[in-house]
Amino acid sequence: MSLDLLEVERRMQPGAWSTHGFLLKNHSLAEVLANDACTLAALGVSAELVGQRLSKLLESGAKSDWFWPFRTGEHKVEIRRRRGFITCPWALAEFEPCAVGQLSFPTANEFLIQNRGSRQRLEGFELSIHLIRDHAFFGGKGSRFRIEPVRAVAVLGMQSSFENLSF
Repeated sequence: MSLDLLEVERRMQPGAWSTHGFLLKNHSLAEVLANDACTLAALGVSAELVGQRLSKLLESGAKSDWFWPFRTGEHKVEIRRRRGFITCPWALAEFEPCAVGQLSFPTANEFLIQNRGSRQRLEGFELSIHLIRDHAFFGGKGSRFRIEPVRAVAVLGMQSSFENLSF
């Protein structure tokens, strides 16, 4: 069973499934998805590939913790474990795993990834990796869940001819 995009958008509003929300009030989920798809197309990468790279980095840094980063290749990974749960808004019910793509369990854990060469950093929620990889959702503009696609691609070292794009 798939959910209607408007129902997912309703769940993403502040105070629905998350206090702060995945989208700011009066922002359109369809527009956010379309804008990010255009950005990714210009970068020559897919949301799925960005999410897979993020997932691999977090898997390699699974034993890290606050202020105890794990070095893997050109990156430092720090998983910041938190109490509580944040659920994927595409899940069939709140506090249930999302069955889309690779199973995603509710978690409030956050991460910090730093590219050791460029010193660029990327911070986000573990849930964001599922949202990016399996739903092509990088978070609503201005929300605390937002990971800018250009920044993610740069920190992950996936850039090629777009070195001058700003973020």
